[in-house]
Amino acid sequence: MNRKVWTVSGSLFFLLLLAGACMMGCLQQDPGDDSRLHVTVTILPQSEIAREIGGERVCVTVIVPPGVEPHTYEPGAGQILEISRSDIYFRLGPGLLPFEDNLVERLRELNPDLLIVSTSDGIELIHGEEGMEEDESGDPGHGGTDPHIWLSPSNLRIMAKNTGEGLRLADPLHREEYSERETAYLAKIDATDTKIRGILSGLDTRSFMVFHPAWGYFAREYGLSQVAVEEGGREAGIRHLSTLVAFARENGIKIIFADPQHSTRESSVVAGEIDGMVVVLDPLSPGTLQNLEDAASHIARSYHNTSPGVPP
Repeated sequence: MNRKVWTVSGSLFFLLLLAGACMMGCLQQDPGDDSRLHVTVTILPQSEIAREIGGERVCVTVIVPPGVEPHTYEPGAGQILEISRSDIYFRLGPGLLPFEDNLVERLRELNPDLLIVSTSDGIELIHGEEGMEEDESGDPGHGGTDPHIWLSPSNLRIMAKNTGEGLRLADPLHREEYSERETAYLAKIDATDTKIRGILSGLDTRSFMVFHPAWGYFAREYGLSQVAVEEGGREAGIRHLSTLVAFARENGIKIIFADPQHSTRESSVVAGEIDGMVVVLDPLSPGTLQNLEDAASHIARSYHNTSPGVPP
């Protein structure tokens, strides 16, 4: 059996440097040394939005460290105290990550004047098994509300607008600059969406395989279905793995998406059985637009798609 694991890097070195800068943030600096707006976000993909719209006017700190699973993360008392000193906190949204609701309650106690903005406001959330391809047992491998709202251009537009409005509220003196940068970022999102639609055009099979079902919003946006190796957040059983192998063979799937937050072991087992490969694509990469385009390219490649713009 041929088992391959590829890592999608792109501008990986740059993104790692950016992630490190985001994690160091600005909250540990003396406020008197920095006139920028001190912005805190929950996860790295939000930092791209804040930096694109805020530009040099903002200094961004990210709560969840790179490579850490946000679903299980818990900020410490010291980190919560630092967050409370921000000018504005862009949370992902109510009910999306376990720690966020408790964090917001604590922040309101520490700093009642802290501006807290939910970037998910206005997004149609995915609940339960929507966007999932069920196996023959009827188990889609995913429950609750899908928190991965940033993995969709339409959702990114809403998140960008919410971010822009938050920055204008926090810093009305520079509201026109934020509006101009927001418009420019929305244009980038639209351009990425156009590229993705071109890449995915003409696909006969509309299913793709992932370990962790993070790509539900992406699937909904482009009329796709994700098939999860993971079973309801647990390791897959032999019966489920056998079903996945049969499904992949029947549909000509040759690529399985994994991510740095989870083991590739089970995905590698399936890939070995279908003579395919595992592609590690981080849904939490700070380069969200490039990440979405990379995902589309690999889905198309997995079916030997020859659409323009898709390398063979």
